[in-house]
Amino acid sequence: MPGVSLRLAGTRPDIAAEQGGTLAAQLRRRRRELDLTRAEAAKRIGVSYKTLMWWELGERSPAVHLYPAVIEYLGSEPWPEPTTLAGALLAERRRRGLGVNEAAPMIGVDEGTWLRWERGEWKPTARTLPRLDGLFGFLTAVRFPDDVR
Repeated sequence: MPGVSLRLAGTRPDIAAEQGGTLAAQLRRRRRELDLTRAEAAKRIGVSYKTLMWWELGERSPAVHLYPAVIEYLGSEPWPEPTTLAGALLAERRRRGLGVNEAAPMIGVDEGTWLRWERGEWKPTARTLPRLDGLFGFLTAVRFPDDVR
């Protein structure tokens, strides 16, 4: 209407999508910080434009072998500090870009055992704790006393 002053306010959709701690939000925020196009960011990570698009939309998650490149691109790990042994196992696997089939033999257990630990269904015994300590670089029983037998 002529003569009527009107001011619309709101958050731009692309800015709103960058809020929060999800991986999608972190990827979008980092791309904006670096002033990169999606294609340029995807190239830095080593994935296709479409792959990064799906991650930024929160529709897909990176395959475990790609997490080291994602961590390098973001400059930090995209998850909070683990508070359980199960979370620490998953974080360590992602940090190293390993599948369960690669991580389990590193400490001399089978894949089923690793998965049950990672899901919090089983607790490691005193026999396997020294190997977990070596994997993590800290005393597992001290950091997660309720998660070990």
